[in-house]
Amino acid sequence: MSDNLKLLRYNTGTDKKVLIKFKDNFSAVIFNATIVAYSKSAVADLVAVHKNQYIIDPQTHIYQQNISAVQAENSHGIVSVKKSVDKYLSELPSVLKTRYYNKKIGLLPDDIIDIIDELVEKTYSFDTSYVDKYIKNKEYDKYLNFANIGPSPAVAIAPYFMIKSSYSEIEIDNWMKLNSLCAEKFISLNRGKYKVGIQIVIDKRILESSSILDKIKDCYKGNVIDYAFIWVDNFNLFDATEKQQEQFKALLMTLTNLGIKPIMAYGGYDSIILCNKDLSYRMYGVAQSVGYGEMRHVTPVGGGLPVNKYYFPPLHSRLSLSEVTSILSIKGYFAKSSVNASEDFYQNICACKMCREIIGNNIDNFMRYNESSDFTMLNGIKRNRPTTEASLIAAIHFMHAKVDEWNSVENMSFDTLKKNLLKGYAEYCPTKYHNLQDWCSIYE
Repeated sequence: MSDNLKLLRYNTGTDKKVLIKFKDNFSAVIFNATIVAYSKSAVADLVAVHKNQYIIDPQTHIYQQNISAVQAENSHGIVSVKKSVDKYLSELPSVLKTRYYNKKIGLLPDDIIDIIDELVEKTYSFDTSYVDKYIKNKEYDKYLNFANIGPSPAVAIAPYFMIKSSYSEIEIDNWMKLNSLCAEKFISLNRGKYKVGIQIVIDKRILESSSILDKIKDCYKGNVIDYAFIWVDNFNLFDATEKQQEQFKALLMTLTNLGIKPIMAYGGYDSIILCNKDLSYRMYGVAQSVGYGEMRHVTPVGGGLPVNKYYFPPLHSRLSLSEVTSILSIKGYFAKSSVNASEDFYQNICACKMCREIIGNNIDNFMRYNESSDFTMLNGIKRNRPTTEASLIAAIHFMHAKVDEWNSVENMSFDTLKKNLLKGYAEYCPTKYHNLQDWCSIYE
């Protein structure tokens, strides 16, 4: 049996249909705390009826953000803290919420340390029992109790704070001390009831720091911690610098030597492949969203206009439809007979159920992934965005690809996985081949 945690993030109600379809292929569903606070009834239904193993990311790094990062403008032009954030912070110490709203530029360790016990207690309660309160109001609660199949946290994550490259060494030490205290108090409160996780949130430049690994070691040594959720700001291992790639492996070594299993909080195939059992220093799980979410900024940024994308399995990457159709055109797919082209596509690109259903015997049907509709922006400019069907079938295809990736990683040798990865890049993206080759050599 696999010891990897295959995690699926739930972000919006539109994810639900796809999540339910693939629920048996994943270990647990993971929610951001703000979503749980805002959509508590929907979350209760989801974990009670469809996926009873869940994890809540407590998102306590919010306190470090400039308040503008968690604000939104309504239709009347009024700017205020997002309702989801406000509802969640109301579940945590009221003193911290007041301090944060008054200060506006983010709190410092000294603003938090005096209230740390209450923060840990309320975070633990939110992680482990908040959802239960709303299940008890449902008709199915009696059945769940009778059958003893109610939902429960797969992992409870302690409060955590980000380490930024803009911090001085003293500031880093103060935030690390706060992280250490949060972990210690959280573990003590848990008393072995649930698996415990910490979250290590850093930016790429901090990953390159010569001292950060020693600080992490000192921060968490001596504590019984099951998992470390790693979140490197907007990070992809395949595209990282050589120094970042080497330091990431050193981070895995540090955590493994502490007896802590690393999990990628936002990761793609670059992290999934590292869950292979052949590696001495490996990962033990990866989370991503339905159809996206393989990397993410810590400080929220605008998402921009939605565009049609297709997960291209040979490169294990989401590409714009224009990039994919260009590849297919160069490889001659649209110049072949429809039957031959579609069969070649299934042989070399993707043979998942979604692609077979969409393409059938006519490669031109691939363009259904590229369907879009017009919409007019507030400034009057017209743009195109993916149709509801195009977004749905792209998400389902993405999920099929993820299931295939996990099956390969858990059933093939790491050597075979590397060869297949390099073969894909040699064929479809030769400009990145040598970078991938260098990355592979780190794990030989």
